[in-house]
Amino acid sequence: MTTTNAPRRRGRPPKLTRDAVLSAALEVLDGAGHGGLTMRAVAERLGVGKMSLYHHVADRAELERLVIERLLAGLDVPDPALPWRDRITELAGSVRSLVVRHPNAAPLIALREYSDPASLRVPEAVMAALHDAGLRGPALVGGARLVFSYAIGFAQVDQVAQDSPHGAVSPLEGLPEERFPHVVTAARETRGLSLDDQFELGLRPLLAGLAAMAGTGS
Repeated sequence: MTTTNAPRRRGRPPKLTRDAVLSAALEVLDGAGHGGLTMRAVAERLGVGKMSLYHHVADRAELERLVIERLLAGLDVPDPALPWRDRITELAGSVRSLVVRHPNAAPLIALREYSDPASLRVPEAVMAALHDAGLRGPALVGGARLVFSYAIGFAQVDQVAQDSPHGAVSPLEGLPEERFPHVVTAARETRGLSLDDQFELGLRPLLAGLAAMAGTGS
């Protein structure tokens, strides 16, 4: 992980804009993590005084919200005419890819509420697909949270797996099989599967559970 003390840019700084502030904030977030995303760190990244930022964002909370809204706004939304399962699969994959590219954004994506219409396209699309599946009320809300949680959570697996060679034997396979028969079997059966395959593997029971909850079975 890099430090929050980014080098101050040399020369006369360009005219400061909100777009420049958000771009710098994303750089700080990617490099220093959520805890390092401060107004001071962003100002240092831009080579300006901290007070200059307040002409463009009210405070750190707004800075965080605007950065995540920008990321979410960049995601594609599938054709609403597609079957709901296909839409959820595509949307979950998009969220996973976003977190893989910007892992330090995961806590903010999970916890923040958004107001920008462009960023709300993704949660709206998830809920619309689940509505088409037959979910209503609290079940629909819970289903949407489950989709986001799975996508974000699996992206953490992606990060850990980057340090492991593809097809390597898992330490779990060496556990006593008489004590952990299911864990050992699962480790063996998933060895050699790509992360994309494993992601799809987890989506199957998730989608089946959502369908069963809705009573559609489809």
